[in-house]
Amino acid sequence: NVGYEYLYRSDIAKLLPSGISPEDSARLSASYIESWAYSKLIMLKAEESLSEKDKDISGDIEAFRQNLLTFRYEKYYIEHRIDTLVTQEKLREVYEANKSDYTFPYSIVRGRVIRISKKSPYYDGIKERYCATSPQDVEDLVALCNSTAEKYADFSQSWTPSSSLAKELGTDLREVESLLARSRAFEYDSGDGHFLVFIQDRTAPGQPSPLEYNAEKIREIIISYRKQELLSSLRNELLDEGRGNGKLKLYTEDE
Repeated sequence: NVGYEYLYRSDIAKLLPSGISPEDSARLSASYIESWAYSKLIMLKAEESLSEKDKDISGDIEAFRQNLLTFRYEKYYIEHRIDTLVTQEKLREVYEANKSDYTFPYSIVRGRVIRISKKSPYYDGIKERYCATSPQDVEDLVALCNSTAEKYADFSQSWTPSSSLAKELGTDLREVESLLARSRAFEYDSGDGHFLVFIQDRTAPGQPSPLEYNAEKIREIIISYRKQELLSSLRNELLDEGRGNGKLKLYTEDE
């Protein structure tokens, strides 16, 4: 106990995960007891040491209450009014107006990476097809890779930073950028194996990355802007309403 407050074994038992070992149970119990004791002891020390003025927290509690209620009502107001639908046209509009914001010091790519040993009896067949672009040829390649390759990584449907490609190849970003600058299709050997790489599309470092790559970020910006507009609208509504119903009264120095 600390002062007149008690911590019972049953209180601790409620907090312990079921099925843990006796050692873990003892360790967690000791940690909780120490935290509980500290919280009670520091309250006693504060009561003993602080002045009555410092211990008067009524103003802080009211300020916290006001801030919390303000936050909750603003959240309620926004949730009941915000339009979360962002059209492709709107995304395109924002993207075109801010293209320079969507450049990166690395490539953004779409393509595929196949890891397969040169000793594999299927190596030549996959190498002949790894640059496939027609739907049927791609389907045949995927089927062949799924049954014979060590790994088939397909990112042809979504733009990916070159750092992801570097990770797949087990190398660094500088090496990958050098490879990408030379060719769209290449073989690469690393400690992780032998790779066949085909880059379907690429945005070079310093060039505006595709809209699709930035769409979610742009959507968040648009939604955030709409929230700010709603909060501004709420502010004006309340001020106008307060003036209209007499709840808000402004006095001049002469009054």
